[in-house]
Amino acid sequence: MNHAARAVLFDLDGTLINTFHLYMESFRRTLEPHFNRRLSDAEIMAFNPHAEQRLLLDLIQELEFTPYFERFLTFYSALHDALFAGPYDGVLDMLRTLQENGYLLGVVTGKSRDAWRITATRMEAEGFEDLFHIVLTDDDVQDPKPSPEGLLLVLDALEIQPTQAVFIGDSQLDREAAQEAGIPFGAALWSRGQDGRAAFAQPIGPDDGGLIFRQPAHLLDWVRGQGKQGGKSGTDLFSQPT
Repeated sequence: MNHAARAVLFDLDGTLINTFHLYMESFRRTLEPHFNRRLSDAEIMAFNPHAEQRLLLDLIQELEFTPYFERFLTFYSALHDALFAGPYDGVLDMLRTLQENGYLLGVVTGKSRDAWRITATRMEAEGFEDLFHIVLTDDDVQDPKPSPEGLLLVLDALEIQPTQAVFIGDSQLDREAAQEAGIPFGAALWSRGQDGRAAFAQPIGPDDGGLIFRQPAHLLDWVRGQGKQGGKSGTDLFSQPT
């Protein structure tokens, strides 16, 4: 692969798709037998639920993990149609445009492979899965974000260097993983206006510096401008509200 190749890598939940209420209710019902009550969103968020399998392993004895994880997947599937809010506005157009312009697209997510299959199957009509050259889930790594392991595995699979990619996410874990991997990072703030929630992990704010993208179209503009002489940085273009 030549040096001109470029890749745009993404976190998934809270970056490309809105699964917040789906995850909250699935966790709430899954953990009810363990706590003998239903937890609030705030209580679930306190467990830092960026990867469902690891959250369960932190709370449940290892011998009970499999039935609890199967319980989670049952709820995640059963509630999907009612609580999955779909891709954020503009995301599908952004991904399709990037793909049409020859960019390699990848996902690095803390989501389990099983949960990804449920969501990808429900989004088959949109061709969501076909937009990506690679999807790396929590099942594919030993160490989750902020470890750079997942990002480095994707770079190796795509046969590109860190400087030939950008990683887009919505949390500090995403930022730290990108920094450790040597990949430029862009903060996806578009979910804030459409959902009004924080990221699953510690969120990134508009004052954290770096590349800030308030709309998926802003990411497109930035990517297009990278090859132009004297192009502005993402921070220059998009740090102010629009």
